[in-house]
Amino acid sequence: MGRNQRKLVKTTRIVARVLSRTFRIRSGYEVAHLRTRIPPSKTSRFKITSTTEAAIALRAFLGSRSNQDNGREIRLLPASSSVLAGLKTGDIIEASCEELKKLVLISSVGQRSISGFEVAHRSGSILHDVTRDNEVFVTNRKFTLLSRTFVTAKVDPDSVRVRYAWDEGKPAFVSLEAWAAQGPSAPEVDFHEGDYVMLASRNKALLYIVQVHRIRNLDVYVRRLHRQATETDAEFRHERLLFPNTELTRIRRSTFKPVAKCHVSIITNAASSWSTDPTEFFVTESIARHLRPECSLCSTAFRDERRQRQNASPLKAMELMCGAGGLSLGLDLSGVCETKYAFDTDANAVDTFRSHHPTAKVFCGDAGEALQRAIAGRKSREGTPYPQPGQVDIISAGPPCQGFSRMNRHAPEEAHNDPRNLLVCTVLGWVDHLRPKYIVLENVEGFASAKLGGHKQGMVKLVMKCMLEMGYGVTCGFVQSGAFGGPQSRKRFVLIAAMKDLTLPSLPQPTHHFLGRAAFRFAWEDGNDRLHTIGVVPAPALLPAVTVSDAINDLPVFDWKDPHKIYAGRDRIEDERHLAGIPQLNVARGEVVGFSAKRYHSQPRNSYQERMRVLAGQTTRSVTQHQTSSNFDPKTVEQVVNVAMKPGANYDSWSHPSVCKPKLLDELSVQRKRLRDRSYKFERLDGKRYFKALMTSLNAQGSVIHPTQRRVLTVRECARAQGFPDWVEFHTEQTDITLGSAYRQIGNAVPIPLSNAIGRSIMVARMQDSKKLTQQQESPQPTASLPST
Repeated sequence: MGRNQRKLVKTTRIVARVLSRTFRIRSGYEVAHLRTRIPPSKTSRFKITSTTEAAIALRAFLGSRSNQDNGREIRLLPASSSVLAGLKTGDIIEASCEELKKLVLISSVGQRSISGFEVAHRSGSILHDVTRDNEVFVTNRKFTLLSRTFVTAKVDPDSVRVRYAWDEGKPAFVSLEAWAAQGPSAPEVDFHEGDYVMLASRNKALLYIVQVHRIRNLDVYVRRLHRQATETDAEFRHERLLFPNTELTRIRRSTFKPVAKCHVSIITNAASSWSTDPTEFFVTESIARHLRPECSLCSTAFRDERRQRQNASPLKAMELMCGAGGLSLGLDLSGVCETKYAFDTDANAVDTFRSHHPTAKVFCGDAGEALQRAIAGRKSREGTPYPQPGQVDIISAGPPCQGFSRMNRHAPEEAHNDPRNLLVCTVLGWVDHLRPKYIVLENVEGFASAKLGGHKQGMVKLVMKCMLEMGYGVTCGFVQSGAFGGPQSRKRFVLIAAMKDLTLPSLPQPTHHFLGRAAFRFAWEDGNDRLHTIGVVPAPALLPAVTVSDAINDLPVFDWKDPHKIYAGRDRIEDERHLAGIPQLNVARGEVVGFSAKRYHSQPRNSYQERMRVLAGQTTRSVTQHQTSSNFDPKTVEQVVNVAMKPGANYDSWSHPSVCKPKLLDELSVQRKRLRDRSYKFERLDGKRYFKALMTSLNAQGSVIHPTQRRVLTVRECARAQGFPDWVEFHTEQTDITLGSAYRQIGNAVPIPLSNAIGRSIMVARMQDSKKLTQQQESPQPTASLPST
């Protein structure tokens, strides 16, 4: 390959067709051809079995179609008297409403009125500029016409393409079967005496937890349970441990509005498990005796659901562009899957992945080349067989994000101008080849706004369009790591897809109090130039935030030793810390600084630290890779150790009377300060807040100085920031005294608390499908076949 010849991205025919026909991109990729023609995997043809109003209307519409493709334009039959008189359930009509024209799927026809569901034209969706002119989507918006005179036309059922429902509030394209089975959007919480419920609290970060003690005609008597982690000074703060009030509280039934149910049981050794449901809390055995017995029906139902989750066979998973495996680890720890295959080009990251997934087949090489060989039925160059259709249930991927990152000032305006950005097409090619049940795609915030082929948000549209063409429902949006128990603020784009015959998992809802701005909104524009924003409404959380100190204050303590190159002689704080027994370690080039293995500074002090230490029920006794790089010159080391011991202190503190070392602020520092260089901070972290977003390299000039120690963060502390358990070791070359590979693997990873929450969301969808299947087997319902993709 010539020096200027760029490597082509490998993908499959469906993806290439979307790139070429829809986005007018005809270069930068090639189709992985089949050596011998293998019939493509087909999405299951499934049927509408529900008896809801929506299901009846949809069955009637589908029954009126001849299933012939009659062009790409919607044909309207003018509203003559005979057309109006013949309107019936299942017809799609055009209606005039406040100078706007809407399409409506009729669900019932009265003497004068007509009721139904609004049908969105493609112009009303995020895919308004990449779908066919006659593509329409049913919605859950109810619509009523008080008179037939508002009907302007009837739609020829064979002239419209109805394959999915559109939920603009998520946003999501869901299967017609799921739409037809829709129930109340927000049913009231049904509660009984003995139940535990959560109540919203004004101006409070966390939900109140109460047990319903007595229910009377006008009042409800409850006992509030307080949180041990936030309302006591216990040595070990358990985020789910509760203790009750001694007195009951009376609340008027008219104002008693539980947000949700929760469940309280006696605490066990597994109480800090990664797979514990967010609504599960605990009390000690001695306290449990003083509480009212829980409602037997509700507690039995919860235990049955928990047992069903625990007994569910894990899905077989594969991660592409896996890096150190943050996405796989979180999914696996949720219990929803077990990763069997992984791919990455970074040899160190592959070794890291293999160490914590010893039974998985991990391929070190290009995923596109592997796709081409897999489609052709060939093995890897090492002789290992690639996964084939039927062997993978979940594909997860975090394609390279440098081309989308806001930290990349040179990112092109058009995504396809950076070849790394089209690697998502290789992910889509693997999806096309293997046809898994679920797909999880993660990337940086900039992925959502990247253009492609002149289309705004083109990368999002490319993935969603390909998912629909392959027969998957799909949803996407922004999620915030800190809102799921991660100790850092890290906003990410996540897309989840599921086969049309499966329940589409929702994006996970926040479980932990978030210490930053609560609203993280995903915005999209429809074909009428209207901007839609979807985000999380600020609300009290289930669990308390996890801070920097919560994550790392059990780790061994040490400082960098001040080299005194600029200011000679030991100072007072240095002597005080030495007398306190804090090791002062030399930063010498050619050697890492810290401990390769050392016993913990203390027992776990909270649930997060406890989770970090446990593997398969066994607790680690020592911590590894608690080390910093030594790749810093003496001047930088002296600058770091002399940042004031105050949260948020930075280079300005060198001139403060408490430090009084203004010479550390050299001419370069003054110039950067004048230019407002945001990367030049020398900032000490606040132990009561979050880690700043970790980068792929550790720069002492950034926001990486330990909150209470005179040094930058170690590899292990960065790993804790991302949620990597202590039993994960990051492989590097023996000659890499900068630890650059370890820091890079950690910085590139998906935060494990976030991927764990995604796994729990998929598990919820699996349980819904299991319940639905049981109900269908017990009571067969009328059916209607759905159109193929």
